[in-house]
Amino acid sequence: MGTVDGKSQASAKAGGAARPRRQREAQSGQSVARDMPWARVFAPSGISGRRAAFIAMEAAVATLVMTGIAWLVDPADPLLLRTGFGWVWLVPVVFALRYGTLAGMASALLLLLAWYAPNTHAAHTSFPGSFFFGGFVLTLLCGQFGDIWIGRQRQARIANDYLAERLSILTKNQFLLRLSHERLEQDVLARPATLRDSLARLRTLALNDEDDGPLIGAARFLKTAAQACQLETASLFAWSGNTVQTTPVASVGEPFTLDTADPLVTEARETLALTHPESSAVSDAATGAEAKTRYRAVAPLLDAGGRHVALLVVERMPFLAMTRDNLQFLLVLAGYYADSVRHADISRSVLQAFPRCPYDFALDYARLVRLLRDTGVESSLVALVFDASELGVSLHEHVLRLRRSLDAQWPIVTPTERVVLTLMPLSGESAVAGYLLRIEENLRAQFGADFESAGVATHSMRLSADSPIERLHQFLRLCHADE
Repeated sequence: MGTVDGKSQASAKAGGAARPRRQREAQSGQSVARDMPWARVFAPSGISGRRAAFIAMEAAVATLVMTGIAWLVDPADPLLLRTGFGWVWLVPVVFALRYGTLAGMASALLLLLAWYAPNTHAAHTSFPGSFFFGGFVLTLLCGQFGDIWIGRQRQARIANDYLAERLSILTKNQFLLRLSHERLEQDVLARPATLRDSLARLRTLALNDEDDGPLIGAARFLKTAAQACQLETASLFAWSGNTVQTTPVASVGEPFTLDTADPLVTEARETLALTHPESSAVSDAATGAEAKTRYRAVAPLLDAGGRHVALLVVERMPFLAMTRDNLQFLLVLAGYYADSVRHADISRSVLQAFPRCPYDFALDYARLVRLLRDTGVESSLVALVFDASELGVSLHEHVLRLRRSLDAQWPIVTPTERVVLTLMPLSGESAVAGYLLRIEENLRAQFGADFESAGVATHSMRLSADSPIERLHQFLRLCHADE
């Protein structure tokens, strides 16, 4: 692949260097014979001034040569008037066809001067008016044809140069697109699961947990994390208070016992942050930490209240997977799972403040606030307010059926309004705008009404890590749906 790409790039560079030279040659020539060897001799390419000088010199020399040949054939009739055909007019006609009217008429005027050159001949012979009149008319007609053809040829050449340039640009863009597709394929193969897919799996795991172990759904969480972050050997150890169990609750690959004296484990427990051999904290804490530790990464699992849940220890993972993005991906999944383990406690404050709030909405709201506080990943809350008319009720029910799999919805019904709160994980302002546009287009297609004609009010806000319950209260008051 590398060899083929190198040849392609070399060919593209060589073609790019040779194209301007060919383009200049194409723009300087004015006839289809410009590529012939004799054309380069008699009419070489160059600037307009030099080219005009070459054309004038060529016309003068060719006319004089033709006149000399005619004089050698018949010195008494140097213009070959008595031959029955105006052979000498071939030179002006050729120049008129090739270079236009001016070149042809210049050659014809030289023939006229050649008539008066031999004084004795001009004195004893009457002037051949019809001969020169017919020759000039023929030269003018051929010059007119030559001018029109040269103009059309120049326009066609300009169009061809433009198309050639566009083709070169399209070729380069296609090459870049192919490289982008290859890179995308490599990324997809390297990371088979996206963040949205992984969070959707963890959400299903939390809402349908049936395990009786110390960590609910630990095996399924570890399997999801291994698939998303390319973990080969990893174990999950329960962590309560200051005690970390050395026996794994769940494992991927061969189970192993936790070494609590390992530098990575010690650093992770002290800083409550994900550590790996290349982290600066571990390097400062112990010289040659990468040689002393047997683990590749250690991630503490903390719930939204900051309480210890578990310790995720990775013993083996591919070298190419040891990237900042992949480790941050693992940290996000670990925090999301830790919240799901303690979901009853985490969502209690939301449910106490809003008794009619659905459980999954309260759980996701607490999780996303925690993600925003720890990792800076933004999420948004969108509200659609409908009136209590028959159309408003139909639109309200229709929007509820359009919920995405990862979103959480909270329908609120009041005597005067119907509100749909949609919690959109990992979504910023652009995602909210796209969501509203999709909903409006769907309503227009199904009911023939947009937000304005149907009287639908739209509100949105980004989740806040500071006072999330109060911000939700303010947002509900804005939608006239405060409980």
